[in-house]
Amino acid sequence: MLRTLIIIAAAFTALGVPAVTHAEAAGLELNQGRDVRDRYTPGEARVQREQGNLVPAIRVIGDVRQRYPNADVLDVELEGGSAPRYIVKILTADGRRIDVVADARTGNILSER
Repeated sequence: MLRTLIIIAAAFTALGVPAVTHAEAAGLELNQGRDVRDRYTPGEARVQREQGNLVPAIRVIGDVRQRYPNADVLDVELEGGSAPRYIVKILTADGRRIDVVADARTGNILSER
């Protein structure tokens, strides 16, 4: 009985999840009406990186680690818009939390806040 209920629940779940088209996954339709501070979805970021429009986040993280040798990287966000940028959130060895902003197209560090 429990097995039957699990199978039925799985079937309803599968039917309730909308299909994602290739264009949506590539971010072609999802960018409409975006604000400069909007974030890329993982699929959009992957497509932009594969097309050579963005540097890999790991490269930016490496540059931040060189600048702050003993810092812990807490989070990385990719903001979209006309000037995409990475926001790398770190915790320095002396306990300060810093957001390092880098140009997502070039990897250059723009500012720290």
